Amino acid sequence: MLELNGTVVVLLISFLAFIWALDLVFVKPVAKVLEARAAKVERDLEASKASRAEADVVLVEYQKRLADVRNKAQSIINEGVTASQKLRSEEISKVQAGGRQKLEAARVELADEKKGLVDQLVDREIELVNIMMGKLIGASHVATGLDRSQVKKALEEAC
Repeated sequence: MLELNGTVVVLLISFLAFIWALDLVFVKPVAKVLEARAAKVERDLEASKASRAEADVVLVEYQKRLADVRNKAQSIINEGVTASQKLRSEEISKVQAGGRQKLEAARVELADEKKGLVDQLVDREIELVNIMMGKLIGASHVATGLDRSQVKKALEEAC
């Protein structure tokens, strides 16, 4: 069978001492480093998840504020458009009223001018009729028999 002599026992004790020293010097420190690294990775993952959740909250808040700003901007634009349309309508009304006033003033002026011209024409016509009658009948027999209102009425109807 197997004989145990002193060399095998010393070799076995040396091997076990070497394994124990190896475990003490290399394996335990490496295991501690690996555990520390795993713990750090776990902490980093938790921090990353927390940062992600915080970023999602900030993103939602940003989107909400952006929507609010867009709504406010749209309402300001709508108010501006409404105000400009109202101002435009008022200005158009003012211009139209001014145009009507100018047109009415021009009509009145034309009517006055027409009346003055008709009066001048009536006077000239009566004068010409008197001259013609004076030449036809004679200057001594000329009596103005023309009614100014009838001559004026006839001229207005002709015009």
